[in-house]
Amino acid sequence: MIELGRDDYSAFANRVLWSLFGVTTIIVALRIVARLHFSTRLRVGLGLDDYITLICLILSLIVCILTTVASEYGLGRHFYELDDNERINALKYNAIINAVLIWQFSLPKFAIIAILKRILNYGTKTAVLFWTLGITSQACILAVSIWWFRQCHPIEFGWDKSIPGGTCADIKIMIDLAYFTSAYSSFLDIFFALYPIPFVMRLNMPLRGRLAVAGALSLSSLAFVVSVIKLSALGQAFAISATDPTYPVPYLDILGMSEGYILIICSSLPALGPLFRAAKGKLTSRDISTHKSNGNVGSSLHSLHKSFPNAKEERLTDEMERSIGGNSSSVDDIPLVTSPMRSQSSTPGTGIQKTVNISMTSEAIKPGMDSRPRGVQIF
Repeated sequence: MIELGRDDYSAFANRVLWSLFGVTTIIVALRIVARLHFSTRLRVGLGLDDYITLICLILSLIVCILTTVASEYGLGRHFYELDDNERINALKYNAIINAVLIWQFSLPKFAIIAILKRILNYGTKTAVLFWTLGITSQACILAVSIWWFRQCHPIEFGWDKSIPGGTCADIKIMIDLAYFTSAYSSFLDIFFALYPIPFVMRLNMPLRGRLAVAGALSLSSLAFVVSVIKLSALGQAFAISATDPTYPVPYLDILGMSEGYILIICSSLPALGPLFRAAKGKLTSRDISTHKSNGNVGSSLHSLHKSFPNAKEERLTDEMERSIGGNSSSVDDIPLVTSPMRSQSSTPGTGIQKTVNISMTSEAIKPGMDSRPRGVQIF
């Protein structure tokens, strides 16, 4: 699984991790621009999901920098190719990277929970369920992070075996922690990818908008696939690490970081709707202007005819964006609790009402009388 025909994973890991970081940074930047630029018109702005995403992006940058530094000391190369100083530094940076990296693919789950709050506006019991799943996952991550350093005494003995009197706990403890944490993370990836789809499809949004949001969220199931691949590689990685501890690490780092990047990107896609609509509107306006400048009456009428559905589509898209921003009046029933929006939407007297009283009378028409109706009065 890990033997891919490479004797050196250091350069390969650097290229892959920095490329993924660049793509993710662009998407997150577009997300922030969309939130800030359209915040006034759509009454939305930066929310909890955006701040969590930025924290995850910062963690990704830290891991990329640490991986680059560690690769200079030989992380990703065979252990027997390194001198003593390179071995010590490579293993030390490996411990630091692993303690930080697991947060990078775990914290984005909170961003998914927060974006679901914007879209579905779920109630208290559903919030308790979601946050309980997320927090228990972080508890497992915290245990792994601490154990990376506490498994050896003194701590430095974990990367410098020349220290006299140093001891390390049974490696089976770390293996069990890694398996359980990765399996739980895989479960949460697929849960948050598929669970919201039926309820997104019941939102008060146009069908195309619901399909777009559901599709963007379901793409996070790719993180589940990556997590399963990583889970299947753990056994071989620990077996190789027993004799060659610096070689397989970057391969697992790529899988772990990829899982986090997928979650970050998928949680950002629903927020890019205003940018897509604005870009499409500019292209449509440019096309209409081109037709008008040609002076072709038939083309101008055709463009005018096309502008009406576009205006309708714009109104529907605004409704979709307001729903994502958390200001929709959706009346969906989320499991475990009825959405609070239902009670708000059903409150009487919340809209403008117009009352028209119509009174009608009739009388017999005699010969010679004016036949014009006199008894119709509208107040």
